[in-house]
Amino acid sequence: MNILFLSLLLLFNLHAYELAETYEYDTAIIYSNDLFPTLPKKFEILQIPSDKNHYRLDAQIIAKTFELNGITIDIAKTRYVNFTKRTTVDFTPLKYQLWEMFKEQYPTIEIKSITISSRGHLSSIRKNVKGIFDDRFYQNSSGTFYYFDEEGIRHYLDYSIQAMIGVLHTTQKVSRKERISGFNTLLKPIPFTSFKDKPLTALPDQPSRFRSNLKPSSPITLRNIETIPFVLKNEKVIVEVKSDGVIVEFGALATQEGLLYDIITIQKSDGKRAKAKVIGEKRVELQ
Repeated sequence: MNILFLSLLLLFNLHAYELAETYEYDTAIIYSNDLFPTLPKKFEILQIPSDKNHYRLDAQIIAKTFELNGITIDIAKTRYVNFTKRTTVDFTPLKYQLWEMFKEQYPTIEIKSITISSRGHLSSIRKNVKGIFDDRFYQNSSGTFYYFDEEGIRHYLDYSIQAMIGVLHTTQKVSRKERISGFNTLLKPIPFTSFKDKPLTALPDQPSRFRSNLKPSSPITLRNIETIPFVLKNEKVIVEVKSDGVIVEFGALATQEGLLYDIITIQKSDGKRAKAKVIGEKRVELQ
C-alpha cells in the first residue's frame, strides 16, 4: 500500500512540475517558484549575469538543483532552458494579425487569449510589423514565427493560443461514399491543441461524400471527405456528339465515375464502349 502511494505521488509530482523550454524574468536571480508558481518551497536556481538579456542553461543542472532540495521535476521533453529578460514591447499588432489569420482558417474559433514572447530581449517593435508564419501554422495552437526589423534583421517569437473550435463530428456510423449532410454531422466545440489535418468547421460548399468509414462522434477533417463526382459509376448519362455544328444526344451507361473534364469510359446500348469527357452533371461528350 505504501509503495503504491509513493509511486502515485511520484507520478503526480512529475506531471505537476514539467520543465518548459523558455521562461521570462524580471530580476537576475531566478527562484524555484519563478519556474513553478505553485511550488510551496522557494530557493534560488541561478543568477543571470547583469550584462545578459538572454541566458541558456542545461536542464540537467536545473533538475539537480531541485533534487538537492528534495523535489523531482520532469525534464524528459527539455534539454536546454532559455531565460529571456521580460520585454515591455507591445505585441498587440502581431496578436491581431494572429487573430485574423486563425479566424480566416477557422470561422467557428473562439479565442480566449493569445500570448507572444520573444526569444531574445526586445527594446522596441514598429507598429506596422508583420509576422511571417509557416504554411501549416494553423494546425497547432503554439509555434514560432519571425519578423524583420528596420535593419533587415530577423527576430524569432513564440506564440500560444487558448481557444475552442467548432468542428463537425459524425452523429452516427458513416460509410465510404456516403453523402455528408446535416443529418449525419453535428458541430461540436473542442479545445484547440493540434491537428494532423485541417478539421471541417462547416458543411462543404460543393456536394461531398465521405472518403472512408468513420465511427460515431468522430471529428471530420478535409482528408475524410471528397467532392461527389458529376458522373457516378453504373449511372445513366447523356452523351453529346458534335458534328458540323450539330449536337446529337443519346443515352449510355457510365462504367467509371468522373469529375468535371475527366475522361471516362461509357457503354452504349449496343454494348460497345467509348471514351467520353465529363462536361456536367450526368453529361458527357464523346471523344
